[in-house]
Amino acid sequence: MGRLSRGCLKCRERKVRCDSTRPCCLRCIKRNETCEGYRDEASLTFRYETEKVIEHARVAAALYPTTCRTASVVRRRSRSAEGRSPATPKGSADSSLLTYPWLKSTSENAQVQKEDRAVEQFMDRYVMYPCNETSSPGFLEHLPSLFMEVNVDGRCALRWAVRAAAYAEAARDSEGSRVAQKALHCYGEALSALGKSLAEAGKTPDDHDLMTIALFLPDTSQVGAHTQGMAQILRLRGSDQFYSPRGWSLFRLAHHRIQKHQLAFNQPALSESPMWFEQLNDRVPFVRIEKNAHEIKQTCERARSLLEHVNKEDVSVSYTIEALQELYSLEQTASSWRQGPQWHFRSLSIRDLPPDLRSLTQDIELHGDVWKAYELNYHRTAQILFHQQLTKVVDAVLAKPGLPEDMVLSLHGMMDQSANTVFALVESILATVPQSLGDIDHLGHVADARDGVPKCRSIGCYLLLWPIKIIKSPASTASLDQRDKAGSVYERIRDHTGMKSRLGDLSMLP
Repeated sequence: MGRLSRGCLKCRERKVRCDSTRPCCLRCIKRNETCEGYRDEASLTFRYETEKVIEHARVAAALYPTTCRTASVVRRRSRSAEGRSPATPKGSADSSLLTYPWLKSTSENAQVQKEDRAVEQFMDRYVMYPCNETSSPGFLEHLPSLFMEVNVDGRCALRWAVRAAAYAEAARDSEGSRVAQKALHCYGEALSALGKSLAEAGKTPDDHDLMTIALFLPDTSQVGAHTQGMAQILRLRGSDQFYSPRGWSLFRLAHHRIQKHQLAFNQPALSESPMWFEQLNDRVPFVRIEKNAHEIKQTCERARSLLEHVNKEDVSVSYTIEALQELYSLEQTASSWRQGPQWHFRSLSIRDLPPDLRSLTQDIELHGDVWKAYELNYHRTAQILFHQQLTKVVDAVLAKPGLPEDMVLSLHGMMDQSANTVFALVESILATVPQSLGDIDHLGHVADARDGVPKCRSIGCYLLLWPIKIIKSPASTASLDQRDKAGSVYERIRDHTGMKSRLGDLSMLP
């Protein structure tokens, strides 16, 4: 029997002797290559029991959710993969950072590092894996694998960023100031490491760089710079990023974030977006939703330009009405595709629900998962922003004296049409709130308080925040009742995410 090689994957591929230095072998470093790490010891131990191992994995997959298995791997490898692991804060983060639903109680002698518990819980709350049954593409689905990869130059930024987010989440649960301080420390280290990685001469930003930036959530004053930074990284990565599942997934994540910021803060659209969309398959639902949101973004920009011309009085009223009709037609065309079967959802009457779940809408939408609900809400919110812009143009035209009666009637008709459209869109968004916040599941079953906090609640709050903010804002054209309902939903989001307890009035949105 030949001797088993325990060298790194790269040296085994090249059939050269490996010095087995961990986490990266010195031979790969000297050759200026990325060390791909080592085989799992389990694969060596059970090398003659392949069929048994596969069967065992299948049984485990049926018994435990994917996130639990992923989290355990993160716990085993996170310390060895990090070159300089941050110190674990003391005193604030206790065993409440992570619950174990498969245990009746947690032993006080359980030796699991608080750092690993925080990372596990963050992954469990915010990572969604692709699902063929619901056609969901997933959310942050490659983050666990990127986090676990061996630490080489340029990759430690992501590990600091994940720890920063995980500590921030843990601080929210435990109300520990030490953990919050550790989150800020990790955030600073992530920014520093990212700056060094991006400053390397001739380097194309890799997946770790892009994921690091995607994890950052800047405040309002920094959104523009953050968006431009992500856009520049997408430009530098070029079309090659589309030729790997991970590259495509990260492009989806980054471009979606960019486009959402552009819609929310009236930023200009990326000139490269049409070129990128031309390379992508329109039959893929995500491509279609991003492409049509981009078209709605362009109609919003045209509406703002039209408003400027109306205020300057350098266009006629008849031309303005024709332009408004054209913009409205373009928006309807960009929204008509949503009738396809891939966007089907089930409606549930509030009569079938407990009284405390009957306060928002007459019917509740049930989607395959909260991400599918968000994709529709994202597009609905883009439409609401367009109609708000359209209403401003109509108001500006109606303010002009001496308009013919037929033009006044036409403009009021547009105003009513936009108001009805916004009302229906807001009702649809509010109808997704119970599922997004975990009050009911995708089958319509009411959550049992004895089962603890619903797993989807954290990510559901995150995905609902932008649509709810748009609905309740002072510039919203939603009805007063709908804005009040959105305000109550926002209060729930503040409670569930800890914003209210930790930030108080500072977490209030206008």
